[in-house]
Amino acid sequence: MAGELRDWIPVRTAADRLRVSPEQVRELVRSGDLDAIKPGRDVLVRSEAVERRATVVKPKAGRPLSPSMAWAVLWLASDVKPPWLSSSELVRARRHVRRPLSEWPRLLAGRAQVHRARMPDATRKRVRSLTGVAVGGPWAARLHGANLVLPDGEPDEWYLAPAAFDTLRTMKGIGWQSASPNVVIRVVPDSLPAALVSQIFHHVTVSRGTAAADLLDLGDDRSRRAAAELLGRND
Repeated sequence: MAGELRDWIPVRTAADRLRVSPEQVRELVRSGDLDAIKPGRDVLVRSEAVERRATVVKPKAGRPLSPSMAWAVLWLASDVKPPWLSSSELVRARRHVRRPLSEWPRLLAGRAQVHRARMPDATRKRVRSLTGVAVGGPWAARLHGANLVLPDGEPDEWYLAPAAFDTLRTMKGIGWQSASPNVVIRVVPDSLPAALVSQIFHHVTVSRGTAAADLLDLGDDRSRRAAAELLGRND
């Protein structure tokens, strides 16, 4: 067990590294912005996620975009006009699309709530067959043409509609606090318009812009380059 926990650090250590309070770290855990587990009495945070946030995401003042605006940015980045926005909102969304890619992880954090878990193969196969599930992350990026070689054991990554996530939570044998998750689950907010949710899950994979945003969340150089390539950007 000790070997499995070597990549995890206490909340207080994470707070010192990020120069924020422990409560702010706990809020980042609750929002899905930091990976965490609770193997005993204390919460542990993934050290790699803390390092990435400290050196890449660089928390800034201000809140992420609303879920509706975040998805509008992703639609525009995929060359699709978001029909749920007013004319003034569309102007704002287009400005956000042009923001530096380094700001995207913060701006678009509200698009979904992130969960990580470990599932047996049979359960993963069952989840993939549910209505309201779309492939995200590096797998979706590769299907959209990203030049990525994914290593063995790369976690599955899915977007789930709220109803699909409710079904998932009833399944047995899922390790929600696993120190070695093999799936990343992004649950879209139930506040989104029904027509938008339907469009998100209309295809097997999420949109090109969404896949790029998932890559940018990873924070490593390879993923950033692939995201920029998908978006036709050079920043």
